[in-house]
Amino acid sequence: MIPIRTDYKMTRRPWANYALVLANIVIFAMGYNGVQRGEMGLLQPDQPQLFQFFTCMFMHGGFWHLGGNMIFLWVFGNAINDRLGHLGYLLFYLAGGVLAGVGYLLLGGSAPVLGASGAIAAVTGAFLILLPRTRVTLLVFLFYLILPLEISSLFFIGLQFIWNVWSSIHDYVLPTGGGGVAYVAHSSGYVFGMAVALMLLAFKLVPSHAYDLFNLWRAYKRRAGYRRMVAEGYDPFRYTGRSSAPPTGRWTPSQADPPPPPTSAQEVELRRAITRALAAGDFRAAADRYVELCALQPAAVLPRQNQLDVANKLFQDAQYAPAADTYERYLKHYAEDAPDVQVLLAMLYAWYLGSPDRAKPLLEQALPRLRDQRTIQRAREILASVNEGAG
Repeated sequence: MIPIRTDYKMTRRPWANYALVLANIVIFAMGYNGVQRGEMGLLQPDQPQLFQFFTCMFMHGGFWHLGGNMIFLWVFGNAINDRLGHLGYLLFYLAGGVLAGVGYLLLGGSAPVLGASGAIAAVTGAFLILLPRTRVTLLVFLFYLILPLEISSLFFIGLQFIWNVWSSIHDYVLPTGGGGVAYVAHSSGYVFGMAVALMLLAFKLVPSHAYDLFNLWRAYKRRAGYRRMVAEGYDPFRYTGRSSAPPTGRWTPSQADPPPPPTSAQEVELRRAITRALAAGDFRAAADRYVELCALQPAAVLPRQNQLDVANKLFQDAQYAPAADTYERYLKHYAEDAPDVQVLLAMLYAWYLGSPDRAKPLLEQALPRLRDQRTIQRAREILASVNEGAG
């Protein structure tokens, strides 16, 4: 499996990573590969010298060794460069390579070592912490077929880390030379990269990202809290509007409902499918059809209770952006003063979509009108987290 890209959205050109990739390629092209020239640049376990910790990470034993490392550096290094900045990334990369070499010596490495793998392991370890929910596209070679596969970086890099740690332990207990692979250097790089990334997040030295490990953990705890609220009796599908009876399965226009302006047979069929699914209690199917309807008709709005039911289901299924959009449409068309809905929307913005500035006014508007104590407590928790993040 070869990674070829991630879905991380860059905010700047990763010039530092470009320079590192270019430096590795140029040094290899000049013949400094530990065989023809530059043997002294390898990290020698029996007589290590300070400069070797730096020179060895820019040397490679062959074209495939260089190519494999540069693919990983390109795919994962660009995003880490974007997150840490140019100077911070360059210092982190060099420190990762040095610490990987130190770990190699301390944990029993006996053969001269070269390659950027330790530094790149530090980069991918940091990626695991800073961007675990980012999707990675892989090329999978299956006999004569080459298939693309998209998986979570948490899964892909996590497997790489586990494999290297297991191989390191195996080589330490039963030395086999690792087949020419310095697994213990890779593992040292991974541990260094993950530790540094955790410290950067803990001390807020890098901006929080919706996809970082801390937010992933917070989202897990909040989902667990949400499930606990439901188990204790909170009904996310209870009616919170000001009028109208619960849905009967047939769409009937009222003064509060928007006029139904179907413009195509496909839109009509999607609306009918949503109505049938809600009448049958299949909220997931209704939510899926509503997302399709919004793609077809950007201004689409359902009857009052149907709109709320679909929004709640999208929230439950972790489709946070569509859920927020659906709640926004509900508030705009039906009940601007619906405090329960405002709290749910604020929760989405503050905890799941990384937009606390949009959550705060909703909470300040909703809190004076809330009556349910559990909802009041939850609204205060969200507001406290928003204010803490702003501070």
